[in-house]
Amino acid sequence: MVSMDDLVGYRSENSHDDIQRRQHGRQLDSKKSEKSALIFNLCMMQETDYYNSSPSLSQLPSHTKTRSSVPRRSSFARLFQEDPGVKGCGWFAPYREQRFHILGNVLRVLTFVIFAPFTSIPAGDALGNIVYNLILLGWFDEFVDTPDAVLRHPPEPFTPIPLVGHIDEPLHGGPDISPSTSPDVYEPLSYKPRWMLEVTIRDGQYASRKQINWVADEVGSSHRYTAISYDMGSAYVLFSEAGKHTEDPSPEGKKWSPADRRRISKQLLIEYCSAKRDREVSQNRTEFIWLDEFCLSEDCEWIKVKWNPDEEKQERKEELGRLTGIFRGAHTVVVFCQDLGCDHTVFACQWGKRLFTLGEILHANKVQRMTRTRKTMPGGDAKLTTFLYSESAQSFRERMMHRAAEAGKWHLHALLRHSNNSGSETWQSAIHALMVEAIRRDRETGYRDHELLGQGLNGLLPRRAHVRHLKGNDGWVDLSWLLELNQGFYNMAALAAVCSLNDTSKPENGWLGPPIEPRAGRERLEPLVTAFPVVGVDAKGKTTSHLNIVGADNIGLHPCPRRDDKALYRNPALKRKKIVSTALLTMGWITGFILISRSPSAGLSLIYISSIVYVIFRLVTGTWYLQRSGWVFLSDGKMNDGINGDFAWGSRPELVLGQIDHGLGKLAEWGDQQMIPTWDSPMRVPYMTGHLVDLRMGIKVRVVVTGRPNSMVVLAVHGSGITYMLLNHPSGVGQVAEKLGMANLPPFTLAFTQKGGSIRVGTAAPEKKGSFWSSLWLS
Repeated sequence: MVSMDDLVGYRSENSHDDIQRRQHGRQLDSKKSEKSALIFNLCMMQETDYYNSSPSLSQLPSHTKTRSSVPRRSSFARLFQEDPGVKGCGWFAPYREQRFHILGNVLRVLTFVIFAPFTSIPAGDALGNIVYNLILLGWFDEFVDTPDAVLRHPPEPFTPIPLVGHIDEPLHGGPDISPSTSPDVYEPLSYKPRWMLEVTIRDGQYASRKQINWVADEVGSSHRYTAISYDMGSAYVLFSEAGKHTEDPSPEGKKWSPADRRRISKQLLIEYCSAKRDREVSQNRTEFIWLDEFCLSEDCEWIKVKWNPDEEKQERKEELGRLTGIFRGAHTVVVFCQDLGCDHTVFACQWGKRLFTLGEILHANKVQRMTRTRKTMPGGDAKLTTFLYSESAQSFRERMMHRAAEAGKWHLHALLRHSNNSGSETWQSAIHALMVEAIRRDRETGYRDHELLGQGLNGLLPRRAHVRHLKGNDGWVDLSWLLELNQGFYNMAALAAVCSLNDTSKPENGWLGPPIEPRAGRERLEPLVTAFPVVGVDAKGKTTSHLNIVGADNIGLHPCPRRDDKALYRNPALKRKKIVSTALLTMGWITGFILISRSPSAGLSLIYISSIVYVIFRLVTGTWYLQRSGWVFLSDGKMNDGINGDFAWGSRPELVLGQIDHGLGKLAEWGDQQMIPTWDSPMRVPYMTGHLVDLRMGIKVRVVVTGRPNSMVVLAVHGSGITYMLLNHPSGVGQVAEKLGMANLPPFTLAFTQKGGSIRVGTAAPEKKGSFWSSLWLS
């Protein structure tokens, strides 16, 4: 358990004396001696290169443990030159790396001393704070335009959008739909495939096949068909064992050419026709089989004289978008993988890892397990034999659900339970599980850009999208479109709360990313806000979607720690010193006023001298502590982003903070002990590790960011804490925030949030000319 002393983070007044004793080499108890020796070594460092020895944002690996240091300096030295990484109290150039930093501090000290009788009264500081807070009203930073609904503009080819001159002009592009008509965005669920294989089997072996039009030939109304679900890599094993070889060179970015994929699939079809069955069937029969490589497009054998590869690609894409309905309408779904004795329910099965497995099995009616076994012949030779075992789809999914629970894949477990017993999960829970599971499968099978994510999910949600609206270029765009179609069933704040940073180098949206999976102690997920996409414009003037977070609570992040020049008045550790110094000042003034009646010069001199002593004491105490004013981000290495106060705080920032402010030498960590969720680090973009530190309560939280955040917005109750999205939130009207990271913080942080209307999160928008009123607000 964390004690209140750990949370508050203030040491007793004797802690400063303890540090002095450690510097003189006195021995403490064994538990404290190790930490004392480390701090002592840091204090003794005389020559430290603050700015050249730390790793940068693009150089620091995620596993690197960095350590930084700041040598202890006297209070009078800090009066004129601040510690690195800290914003000082100078009237200008408050950072030590700025050119006129020392001059700003000298002028401040001289002014306070010269006008000591006036500067010793804190009334001027209070008035200045009131004016400062009035200038920084939070509502000035609201996004005040009126964006169009995403469904009003279905995805279309890119058309540049002219920049507008007023904030009340709409920002949109693409086809314009009359407000009086509803956009054609929903597609009815279709169970009928367009093409089918009519396979002839003679003497229990494959004989011939031909492609037929399942709808136009009116065959489907009187016959049932079988759909085969498999992994192409598993079919290739059969192809190789048959002594066959691919004939075409591999296309760029692909493993096999379309012709070779058909040759491989044909071998799977031959294996299916000759498989032993657990039920008696005729050895001479005709079956209707849907096999993707032969049924995704017309003329799959390229019999036509004029063959157009672009037309075939479009046909395959449209048919792939109906994959869920095709398998839902099949009488039997055959599942296959190459592993011997595999029943296809174990989590290690190659077939079960695919993205499209979800759409092929969740709504299946009947299942046949196509399993290979090694059978010993009378002569002692081993022979591979394929068997087909029939069972109900519900029974098959029950065993898959049990295996998912054993492997700790709780999202898959929830999906299968929802499929077998509709209503056991809410749509919010079921859709969320589907999103996370689908993205996980897509990443594990090598599709890191998720080009097929939209086609794989279309048909599994309550509302179905037109295939033409799922472009397949950026899976995040397709996913955002599908989720908005299902806005009545799912709050996208839940997905935003589990999404890691986008690992795509050029993302078309700024908030989606690989989601994290639930773990013990981290399954609680209750959105505290409502989030949905709205139409926006990216830096190229292209229409995109931004995440609009409604009813957002915000917490600002300071760019760096700030020296507390008013520590004498508001730091609890200086309460006694404040009482004593104020009493002495009051006595000096009272005595001075009494002496004025007898000797004006002596009385005024006493008032002036007592004021100078008090002001100097106040200035000195102002170098002892940092402002306890909320959260600050401290990076392990230098960010190299051109921001003043950029400093490498190391992987244990409390060691450095303890040298700058001895009351912060011990921080309580919110992390593994609270079983908080952790988000994955991006794979293909630079990132930096660091800590969010609550200077008020003395708490640190480990985070991964792609830039320096200046704000964080509440998303959901997540596990034992509250999940926030870390943002770069530009000031001003009409600015879109950029997602830089994720963090889970203690629940008490909700008491320190600032209420907002909405926050727009996405990619950077083009700079546009504002109206007269927006310019006036920003001035």
